[in-house]
Amino acid sequence: MALAALGQLFKFARDTQDLYKLHETVKATIMALDSRLRAVEDRLTRLEAEQGQVVSEAKSAATGAATMIASAVIADAVTRVTRIEEGLSRLSDRHGMLAVAGDRALRKAAPLGEFGISG
Repeated sequence: MALAALGQLFKFARDTQDLYKLHETVKATIMALDSRLRAVEDRLTRLEAEQGQVVSEAKSAATGAATMIASAVIADAVTRVTRIEEGLSRLSDRHGMLAVAGDRALRKAAPLGEFGISG
């Protein structure tokens, strides 16, 4: 009987030792996971900070592109209006005063006398 009790005591001691080893393994695994999780958190924090910088740079690039496009459109419009004015000026020089299609409508809408101009 004493032998059986002693066997159970040794079995309990081995089970306790195995449980302690398992506990150490689980603890090491949890520590490794915690370390990896902290590394991921750090990366995420850096990415969030860089995202703000990327957004501001993208806004600046979009503003610059919009400005360039608007400038090109305005320059093109000015060039076209200037060419039209030069063409009208050349035609007026050759054929005397040239009535533009909208002149009659303008005279009907606002006679020159209202502005102190005789015409």
